[in-house]
Amino acid sequence: MNTEEAIQQRRTLKLRVNPDDPLPVTKGAEFNKTIEWLIELAGQAPFHYQSAENHQKKKLTGAEPWRFHVLDGKSCRKLLQSLNKEEPMKASEGIRQMLAAADALILATWLPEKSRSLSRRFHPNVKNMEHIAATGAAIQNLLLAATDKGITNYWSSGGCLRKPKVLEFLGIPKNEILLGAVFLFPDEYPETVQTKTGKNRDAKGELKDYMEWVEL
Repeated sequence: MNTEEAIQQRRTLKLRVNPDDPLPVTKGAEFNKTIEWLIELAGQAPFHYQSAENHQKKKLTGAEPWRFHVLDGKSCRKLLQSLNKEEPMKASEGIRQMLAAADALILATWLPEKSRSLSRRFHPNVKNMEHIAATGAAIQNLLLAATDKGITNYWSSGGCLRKPKVLEFLGIPKNEILLGAVFLFPDEYPETVQTKTGKNRDAKGELKDYMEWVEL
């Protein structure tokens, strides 16, 4: 599949499975290698500014303004169990349904500059805007690479996965901000599994609706 084909064929598709009866976990070490390959390609995205030095002193020391935290299928099911038990971590039905189906969950965070205000997690400045844009580009690389591999994927904003208690449970540092929770789903599943496509695909217009030539 070439780049144009991957862009054209990428689709948002959610798998919804009864959280009380999750799909069996069938993927193993080979699939984990595929995920590492996907994230390596994601990491080819451009970024304008390096992450702040305080971030580079953490467990993950990269200069990139993004981080990826990965749960395999077994960990997705364990997270599902914890979300059901812990009151502060209660999850929406949609997140629980997807965790019951996912082969993997990739949490993509971005690294804000230190804020001078205790009431703000980050300044709405150009540097942080660049960090968010770069992380979004990395996530898109990930989605296209997964599409090229024939892996059904869905980019969620995270919902309850953004809760401090959930992030703490997953060991994600407090100074990282979740930008995308990317679910990777199996291509084969029982007919009883519900699916839902992205709600905005039909809202997309034609080129003339969002592009113009600037004549000087």
